Amino acid sequence: MKNSTLLFRSISVVILLAGSAHLASYASQSSNHTSGTDLEKNTISQFPEEKKQAIENEDRNNETSNASTNYYNEETDYIIGNWRVTYNSKEFRGAIVYTIKKEGNVFNAYTYQYEDESGNSERAKSTKTLVIKSFDGYKGKGIYTIEYKKQIYDIECAIDMVDENTFKLSYDYYGYSDVETWKRQ
Repeated sequence: MKNSTLLFRSISVVILLAGSAHLASYASQSSNHTSGTDLEKNTISQFPEEKKQAIENEDRNNETSNASTNYYNEETDYIIGNWRVTYNSKEFRGAIVYTIKKEGNVFNAYTYQYEDESGNSERAKSTKTLVIKSFDGYKGKGIYTIEYKKQIYDIECAIDMVDENTFKLSYDYYGYSDVETWKRQ
């Protein structure tokens, strides 16, 4: 037998034995593991009836409060904050600063501040302008609310992140399309 064949077979046997040993140890650990809820149930059964009810009520309250709490998701929640959009149209020349907040499972953008060409700014009435229904950290979809000739339109839009400080919001509404660049304030 060649040396290379012998070496290959020896390495294969070692890998096979080591892999099966790891699998066996993993299987024994997972079968011996007791979940936290099992421990809590066992502990609750040792208390008098009044304490059991108090603990169970506390657990129910914790479950409902945890369901309504928004946890920070590093992949998507970096979009939260103030964003500035510069406009250069007949109706408005300047910039609008929006505040994006996470509310439940969606992100909502509210008008925060208006800035004119000269740099003068005025606090805006907080109006919901954008609802981001889906966002994976790179691309998203939502509803963008625009006002044109005193009419309000809800338009489907797409969000495309350029980098963590810039994203492009694009929409097309019956032939009127636009791409806005939102920059982190």
